[in-house]
Amino acid sequence: MVIDHFLPGGAEVALVMLGGKIPAIGPLIGTRQEAVRIARCFMEKIDALTDRSRSFQIVTARQSDGRYALLLEGEGVVMKVLHNIDELLLWRFRKAFRRGLFILTVFFKGEAGMECLAVTEGLGAVIYTPG
Repeated sequence: MVIDHFLPGGAEVALVMLGGKIPAIGPLIGTRQEAVRIARCFMEKIDALTDRSRSFQIVTARQSDGRYALLLEGEGVVMKVLHNIDELLLWRFRKAFRRGLFILTVFFKGEAGMECLAVTEGLGAVIYTPG
């Protein structure tokens, strides 16, 4: 089963380091309201995914346009969590992910610049890979 296509097609991907150590990655959306809607959808999809499988691999796949997608693969279930990641952002994410922990969240363009829903609303999924 493939869970796909709930992210906006043209959304950019943002990456920040929370507390200087934990990478937070997700789509950058134009408005707070749309970002909250997408984050809640993310959480519902991830909850459904964990009902089917408890063990996942994080996989990157090259898209036809040369950019990358980030996938969560479980027992018979695949979820595309991000797409349109350029090579530089993917390299930065992999370097930060060496700790085995990241937060999948949504960002929006606020009055003071880019804002992270994991910080402002507590919306995000903590993904941990024991190493």
